[in-house]
Parts: sequence; C-alpha cells; structure tokens
Amino acid sequence: MKTKHILCSLFAILLYTGNAQVNNWQQTTTPPGGSVWGLAVIGNTMFAGASNGGVYYSPDNGATWTARNGAVSSMPVRCIVANGTDLYVGTNPLVGKIFKSSDLGLNWTDITPTSFSNCDMHSLLIAGNDIFAGIGACSNRGVMKSSLSSISATSWVTFTAGLPGSKDVRSLALSGNDILAGTYGAGVYKSTASAANWSSGTGSGSSYIQALCTNGSNAIAGAISGTPVMYGSTDAGTSWTSLATSTSMFNNKPVYAIISDGTNIYAGTEGEGVFISSDNGVTWASFNQGFKDNSGNWFCNQINVRSFAFMGGYLYAGTDCGVWKIAVSTTVTGLYENSTEGKIQVFPNPSNEAITISGYRTESVYCLTDISGKIILQGRLENGKTKVDIAKLEAGIYFITAGSKSFKIVKE
Repeated sequence: MKTKHILCSLFAILLYTGNAQVNNWQQTTTPPGGSVWGLAVIGNTMFAGASNGGVYYSPDNGATWTARNGAVSSMPVRCIVANGTDLYVGTNPLVGKIFKSSDLGLNWTDITPTSFSNCDMHSLLIAGNDIFAGIGACSNRGVMKSSLSSISATSWVTFTAGLPGSKDVRSLALSGNDILAGTYGAGVYKSTASAANWSSGTGSGSSYIQALCTNGSNAIAGAISGTPVMYGSTDAGTSWTSLATSTSMFNNKPVYAIISDGTNIYAGTEGEGVFISSDNGVTWASFNQGFKDNSGNWFCNQINVRSFAFMGGYLYAGTDCGVWKIAVSTTVTGLYENSTEGKIQVFPNPSNEAITISGYRTESVYCLTDISGKIILQGRLENGKTKVDIAKLEAGIYFITAGSKSFKIVKE
C-alpha cells in the first residue's frame, strides 16, 4: 500500500510540473480603469483596453501596466485589435470613436468614420488588407469597412447589404474568405469579405450573439441572453445547431468572449469565469482554478470575463477585476495511448458518474488528481478493466494515471 501511495504521488508531481494546464489562473498587476473589454498583442507586448481608463501597455507579461492614451486622456475602450505594429481601438457611446496608433500607443489618430455620433464600437476585425468595424444600433450602420493602406475618417464605407433592420452588430469573426457577424437579437449572419451580401445563419434564431470564434470549418457563437447560450457550426458558419443539451451549464451565464488555440476552446462568461471544451463545443468543463480561493469563494465577488488573448504560452483573460493569465502551452488531450501495457483506454470522457480504465496487460495502480495536482482517488488496476466512481466529484478537469500513462478527464 505504501508503494502505491508513493507511485501515485510521483505521478501527481509529474502532472503538476509537466502539464501547463495544471497551473492556476494568476492575477497580473491590475491596470486601473474598470472592466477590460479588449486585449491585443504586438510581439511580446500586451495591450489592455479598459472601460474607464483607456489603453494600458505591459512589456513584461502583466507585471506592470502603463497608460498609453496619448492626447486622449480617457478612452472608454470597447474593443482593440493589432495588425503588425499598428493598434486600433473602438470606444463605447460616451466617446463613440475609432483610434489608430503606430507607436505602441504613445500617440493616437482619430479615424472615426465621418458623421458618426456617439456610436458603440463593439468589434474590430482585420481581414487581409481591410479592417471591419462591428457597430451597435447607430444610424443603421451595422458593419463598416476600410482599406488599411489608406485608412482615415473618410475611407470607411457601409457594409450592410442583407443585415437585419436593426443592424446592431456585437461581434465579428473571420471564416476563410468570409466574415461572420453576431447580431443583437437576430443570430449570426455571414458575408463574403469582398462585398457585402449578408445572409442569416440557419438555426441561430433571434439570439443575442456577443462572442464568435472560428477554427477551420468549425465555429462557436456565444449569446448574452436566451436559452441556449451556445451555438455550433460545422460548415464555416452557414448553418448553426443549438448546443442546449450539452451546454446547460451555460444557462443564465452570458458568454462575452470565446477563443481557440486549435485544440481547446475557451469561453468567458459573466458570473462563472471560464469554461473549456476539447471537442468543438459539444461538451464543456469549468476552467476556473485560481479564480477561487481554497474555500471556493470567488475573487472580486465573481469573475466576469470580457476578453481573451494568447501570448508566450499563456492565455490572458480581461475581466471586471483586471487581467489574469494561465499557462496553456502544453495539453494532455488523449483518450488512449499505445504502450507496452497495451492500448490503455479511459472512457466515457466526459462523464458524470464513473469512468472505466481498460487495455492494460499487467496489474498496476491508478491515481486521480485535481487540476492542482492534489490526489483525490487511488487504487489498483485489476482483471483487465477497472471502474472508477467519480459521481461525488465536483464538475471540472481532472487527471488520471493508469500504469505509466496520464489522461485528462472531464467530470460533468
């Protein structure tokens, strides 16, 4: 028994040091200025767009933040995007403008489309040589487009043909040569990037789509109102399927940000932090280690996630209480591995009752740890197949070792 405990502890240490997702979310030095609605990266520099304080600059992975608002002392930032060494920000209706900086935020140029009056700039998207702006209900603009090479206050053109009457666009995403637009109350629309010819994505209904993310031909849309809150597409945004059955955990948890690293999808919510999916949004698990203390209490009352960005092996989250980060450079994703012990399998995964370990050829031990490396369960693998009861575990991500192999499992 003592040998089993030592072996299990060794695997827990290996998991903790060898798998980046075992790290906890860490709060960076918080930039002042309210909610962080936008994050952008230029090289090794991170920019945060805040609702009250404007743009903040960090050259050291969030250890320090410095205001970079140039002559505009208070830019209530709603969205921010980088293109090469250029930075673009859109503001909320209090200012209602679009600004550009080519010197890491030291100086800004007002490139707001002519005749704008207190419009709400919800989203900015770079697509090839063009930039698109997703705009709230404001003189029926919806989406506007400009060439990057000649951008100015007079270079913008409306890009609305086919959008619904309200033309209230909250999110934009690139899907191949097409643009996806998440609307406020009319679901997802799709158009070619070259010319506006918007058509409604079937199945997205009247949802209020605040967040969009694409990964190849797959796409995920997150809403801030209604049930279900998540939709999925496998045909590049042409048609959408309700993910209500598998994403009931999102009910009453508005989704404000979605990002993908090519393997996992991360969804940022209002009230429940971050969820993670490794199967294109079919199933999800809580990804909030570090957002809560040892007693299970949220920092800042709760974690409302408004934006995401990747930089240097970390996922950064902009929240209502500053910028947080977590290492995600290495992920254990396999459900089975070939080994000298046979083709070990762990199934079903995800599960809410029990998992079965099979395929090993020799008796060995298993141990299950939480995301921090703490041992939760351990036992002996016997008779070629072992069932492990996980019904009493909290929903989330765990790691289990079987023989000499390690697996990530999701408890629903």
